[in-house]
Amino acid sequence: MLMSQSFIVYPLLATMAFIAGTADAIAGGGGLITVPALLLTGSSPFQALGTDKLQSAIGELSATWHFLRCGELSLKPLLLPLLLTCVGALVGVLVLRSFPLHTLEKFIPWLLLSVLMYYLVGMRPGSKPAVTSAPQRGLLPGLGAGIGFYNGFFGPGTGTLWSIALMRWMKLSIHQATMWTKPLNLAANCAALALFIAIGNIDYQLAMVMGIGSFAGGKFGASLVLKVSAQRLRMVFVSLMGLSTAAMFIKYYA
Repeated sequence: MLMSQSFIVYPLLATMAFIAGTADAIAGGGGLITVPALLLTGSSPFQALGTDKLQSAIGELSATWHFLRCGELSLKPLLLPLLLTCVGALVGVLVLRSFPLHTLEKFIPWLLLSVLMYYLVGMRPGSKPAVTSAPQRGLLPGLGAGIGFYNGFFGPGTGTLWSIALMRWMKLSIHQATMWTKPLNLAANCAALALFIAIGNIDYQLAMVMGIGSFAGGKFGASLVLKVSAQRLRMVFVSLMGLSTAAMFIKYYA
């Protein structure tokens, strides 16, 4: 990347990562902003997904640490689901590597649109699941393996999928679901990241620039989870996701 371009691209990516990190901490789906942003810089799909894993893991770590430090989260009930989500993520990356680049480029916009639509339907206002103090462990391992596989294969929207699954099937409140999502998502991101590092599909310069924004956004978003409603952020977030998805269709189909 040229020096003149970096002065424009780096601050823009850091800002997008901050917005995505904030949104991810509250409702999930930050990758629907950051992956298209990386693709628009000219990164290949494989490199964009690998770079996004690193920068998003930084944001997830920030949010997870905040919840643990505040005493709102315990990892003990999540040990088996954490293991299985890592296994699922590793398998997902291996399957991703078997996809031809051209096929993946055409496939990504449709994946983004599908997750966006699922986000709009699954996280619609007025959904108020019954509250329980902790998830029912019986369903968590299977959810971990399945959602972990999606995380490794693609990734954007994984936090949203976790939040929706925990609210609908585990009967958690949106605040509880958000907190349980963070370590599960972080584990899968780190497992997939290990393979991306081994393969060499990461732009570390972009990842570190975005990681700064992601860390700050994750910390800021986590501080808001127990204090304010996510509805205002949701409006901004959905607008950004819609623009990003539209940009991907223009990039690969126009």
